[in-house]
This record gives sequence, C-alpha cells and structure tokens, in this order.
Amino acid sequence: MGHQLFPKLGEVQGDNFSNLLYAVAANIEDTLLLAGATPGEDYTRLDLLRLAEPYVRERHRDAVARGGAGLGIHWPADVVHGKAP
Repeated sequence: MGHQLFPKLGEVQGDNFSNLLYAVAANIEDTLLLAGATPGEDYTRLDLLRLAEPYVRERHRDAVARGGAGLGIHWPADVVHGKAP
C-alpha cells in the first residue's frame, strides 16, 4: 500500500464524532488502496471525509433515536459556555 492520507493513530476515543469520522475515512482509504488507487491522484482527504460523512451522520442519528446523546464533539476551546443545539 502507498502513503496513507489517514494513517493509523496510536489512540482514539470511540464515542467522539471527529474520531469516528477519521476512522471511517481511514477504512474507506484502505479499500481504495487495496483497489490500487493512488493517494493525492485518485482521491484527496476531502474526498474521503465526504464519503465517510453520511455513515457518521447516520450513526449519530441512531444514537440519538435510541435515547442517547449521540456522538460527542470536542470543542476547540479551553472553556465552553452553554450547550450546543
């Protein structure tokens, strides 16, 4: 396999939106590489994220429909006030 755009990480949090999005994109990339695709030529990081997004969105909706909070979001701030809609 070639140089992956979404390489394996040392540690992730399984109930987090961004980590699940990364994991699904990495799995899609694995499939493309197995099929002979070349990173940067046949697909980009944004392509992989766009392909992964519907699956992650559906996982979030399923979690909420089952009464859960859905996937967690990591805020890019030291302090967060209030709740997200």
